[in-house]
Amino acid sequence: MTVKVNRPGLTVRSRSGFFGVSDEEARKQINAGDLAMALASPFGASAIGMRLTSLFGNDDRIGSVISSVLFIDGHDLTFKEQPDDWREAEVEVAAYTFGAFGEVVDSVSRTHKIRARGELYESMLRDGLLYTVNVPIKKAGAYQLRIAVRDSASKRLGTASQFVEVPDLAKDRLALSGIFLSGLDPARGKRAADGSPLAAESNDAGDPQASPAIRHLRGGMEMHYAYYIYNAKLDVSRRPQLTTQVRLFHDGQLAYEGKLTPYDPAQEPDLKRLRAGGQIKLSAQAAPGEYLLQVIITDGLRRKQNTATQWIDFEIVK
Repeated sequence: MTVKVNRPGLTVRSRSGFFGVSDEEARKQINAGDLAMALASPFGASAIGMRLTSLFGNDDRIGSVISSVLFIDGHDLTFKEQPDDWREAEVEVAAYTFGAFGEVVDSVSRTHKIRARGELYESMLRDGLLYTVNVPIKKAGAYQLRIAVRDSASKRLGTASQFVEVPDLAKDRLALSGIFLSGLDPARGKRAADGSPLAAESNDAGDPQASPAIRHLRGGMEMHYAYYIYNAKLDVSRRPQLTTQVRLFHDGQLAYEGKLTPYDPAQEPDLKRLRAGGQIKLSAQAAPGEYLLQVIITDGLRRKQNTATQWIDFEIVK
């Protein structure tokens, strides 16, 4: 099989060799409920509906990290009746990072009990749950993050994975974090919540479909995006000389191109990690389909490697 790309800046990564597991073997793995086996398998499990968004970031205390927001379909969890109309479910969550050669680099696993009743319980079934997990990364490189969720009562299992490139910030090159994207419906006046570990979104938290985990936006919404800029050069007054630009692509074609805008650091406390972002008002007549948001940063104080770019996908739905 040969894969070719026709857009500049893309890289194809693949592993030589062949993966082969029979249907019976795959079923045994899932029925056994072994999260590690499910994460190591090249075949995904879909008994629990999930959607994963993983982003690179860097913190001055813990260093580089892959931050993930995971959407879990509440209908696929087993909520048992408890006294006083409470409902309770137990889930096991495991996250593994795999290196470029398929080796396990790091892992995180936890078990959570979810208790809810009344409107909160109804919103979990209606809107799903958001789960956040951070996996520290000790070395720069290409990683695949795989997450598995198992419902303890039914043994149903779901898996999701995403590829993340972690730059080497120690080389003092201009770099960007992943892009955190969500939607705001001006009529409702509130942005979709980013969620906390196993948090459900109520009616007051905006449209859960427009959350950073799902990114299903509608025409007329305000699209909010945020990211970090790393290793910007500073002038004699210790200020960066950066310009920012955003582009939107639809079906591979440029749909919108923003103006080159000087970056204002304002009162940023950490000049090695500059916060940035903005918003775009989507046209009410925007065509449904898949879109890409591209962020371009140019450092005017660098002569070489003075540009950094980052992408994230989203979808406009009816």
